[in-house]
Amino acid sequence: MAALSYDSADVLRDFAQRRGITFPLLSDPESRVIRAFGLLNEIDYPVGNAAYGVPFPGTFVTDGRGVIRRKTFERTYQERRTAASLLVADGAMPGEGSTVVQDAQFTLKTSASNGEASTGQRITLILDFEMGPRMHAYAPGVKGYKPLAFRLDPHPLVTTHEVVLPESTPYRFEPLNETVPVFEGAFRVTQDVTVLAPPRPAAGAPAASPITDIHLTGTLDYQTCSDTLCHAPGTAALRWTIRLKPLDRERAPEALRRRP
Repeated sequence: MAALSYDSADVLRDFAQRRGITFPLLSDPESRVIRAFGLLNEIDYPVGNAAYGVPFPGTFVTDGRGVIRRKTFERTYQERRTAASLLVADGAMPGEGSTVVQDAQFTLKTSASNGEASTGQRITLILDFEMGPRMHAYAPGVKGYKPLAFRLDPHPLVTTHEVVLPESTPYRFEPLNETVPVFEGAFRVTQDVTVLAPPRPAAGAPAASPITDIHLTGTLDYQTCSDTLCHAPGTAALRWTIRLKPLDRERAPEALRRRP
């Protein structure tokens, strides 16, 4: 892994030492590489702006041969998907803080891509299902049954993104002459959230205690069947706790930050 910015090598060296960063931080002070990739942000930082040369904030994920397999961009640099969230999107890793929900028809393990996050970071909540033998859960688009659905409760410290479901498979039930979309075997459902800044106290109000944890709750609706028996629709209450990390607001010394 490597990170590239238009900051000088001295600024990057100072930052890496302060934060204990061991992967390469690459300096592109004239934005040559940034321009070559077509990433120069001239919308927010036009010529004449003190920050001219800044790229659009993005992440490229490559395979072992260096072929780009995924690229993710955010509108502003203050918001960024975590590396762990990117890996989860490719199914490459389990999450942190796993909790098991056992049902007679399936096992559900809930976790998160990151156990802690800072303001602006986009992380992933994970629901890993393992259906029982010859069991299936109904997928969206089914009629006459309750499809699997997850709803995250609103929380003032996160922005909620769309729930991502796997592709369903068609299931043929001959006795009723019907074909319905279902989920079978092992599959994963994910929900991304972006962490927001805690509210500032009103002018003159006493300082509030710092927020250290974000408690997220949600509801899972589902209906499962086997090839001989359908079960009544069910509901499960789910919960995640994300530790809130303070932002790093320390700057490099002014002498290092002067641009030529």
